Amino acid sequence: MSLALLYDGYTGSVERGGRRRIMRSKHVTVRQVAREAGVSVATVSHYLNGRYSEMSAATRERVQATIERLGYRPNELARSLARRRTATIGLIISSLTNSLYPLVILGAEAACRRAEYSLLLADAPDVESERRAVDLMRRKQVDGLILFSISLIGIANEHLFRAQAEGTPVVVINRDLPAEAPISQIQFDNFRGAYLATKHLIELGHRRIAHITHPLNRFTAISRRAGYTAALAEAGLEHDPSLVVSGDYSFESGYEATRSLLERQPSAVFVGSDAMAAGALRALRDTGREVPRDLSLVAFGNPDYIRYSTPALTTVDLPIAEAGAIAVELLLERIGEPEAPAQTRVLQPKLLIRETTAPPQPRRKEVGEQP
Repeated sequence: MSLALLYDGYTGSVERGGRRRIMRSKHVTVRQVAREAGVSVATVSHYLNGRYSEMSAATRERVQATIERLGYRPNELARSLARRRTATIGLIISSLTNSLYPLVILGAEAACRRAEYSLLLADAPDVESERRAVDLMRRKQVDGLILFSISLIGIANEHLFRAQAEGTPVVVINRDLPAEAPISQIQFDNFRGAYLATKHLIELGHRRIAHITHPLNRFTAISRRAGYTAALAEAGLEHDPSLVVSGDYSFESGYEATRSLLERQPSAVFVGSDAMAAGALRALRDTGREVPRDLSLVAFGNPDYIRYSTPALTTVDLPIAEAGAIAVELLLERIGEPEAPAQTRVLQPKLLIRETTAPPQPRRKEVGEQP
C-alpha cells in the first residue's frame, strides 16, 4: 500500500515589479519550498528529517531560509503515516492521586518534549483497567507504552508481552517482572533505601528500631523489610518481630500502626512509605511525644509535603522523575531499533537527613507512671 498527495495546494508564482512573489495557498508544501529554494523535493525531505550530513552548508541555509520565509510547517499526520509512527507515547500509571506518581509524569513529559513526542496518559488502578488502557492506547496507535505499576507479586504481564511481540515496545517501572522478560524495565533499589534508613538510626545510637511495613504481597515491601533486617544484623542487633507492624500505604494505617507500637517502647521507627510516615507523625503528636526528642522517625518517599512537615521528615528519596525520563529514553531506543535487547536499570535512592532523627534520649515518664 502506498500513499499519495493528491493536491499540494501550489498556485505558482508571478512577477511584480521585477520581484518574484509566491501566491500562497492555505498550506505551504514541500514542493513549494523545493521550487523556491532551487533544490529537489528529496533534498527538502532529507533536510526536514535531519539527513543532511552530505548536504553543503549553503544548501542547508538556503532551504532553512526558504522554510522560514514561506512559513512552512510539516504536515505531522502525513509524516506519521509515511513513517508509520505517531510521535506519541502512552503512559499508564496505577494511581493519579498517589503523591509520588505525578513526579514520573513530569520526568516523562520533559523527555518527550525534548524528543518532540506527545504523551498520552491513563490511570489504571488494577490489572483489568490496565488491560483496557493498553488496548485503547494501541488502537490510538501510540509508538510505545510506559507503565508505572503497583508492585504486586505475580502481577499479570501477558498483555504487555503480547503488545511487545506485536510491535508496540513496552517499558515498565516498579513492576514484578522476570529478569529474562523481553521488556525493558526500571527498578528502584528498595533494599538499599531501607538499609540506609535503618543504618542511619543505628549510627545515631538507636537499638530498638521499629518498622511499619506494607502488605507482603508487594515486592517493594519485602525488599524494604529485608534491608531493615540486614542493617540490624550487620550491627549485631537482634530482630524483634514484635517491632514490625503492617500498614496499607495510607495515612490512617500509619497513624494506627504507630499508636500500636508505642507500648513496645521503640526509640525510633522506620516507616515504609511517605503517607504512613505523615500518619505516624500525627500519632506521636496526639500522644504527647516530641519528635525527635522522644522518638526518631524516618520515612520512605519524598513528595513535597514531606519536607514541609513540622518537623521536616528525614526520608529515603527515590529518583521518580528520573525514572520517567529514563523510561522514555529506553522506549525511544526500542522504537528506533525494534530488535534491540531489553534493558534493566536499577536506580539508587539517597537518604535525606532532616529534622526527625536524633540520638536517643533518656525516656521521659508517662503521666501517672510510678517512679
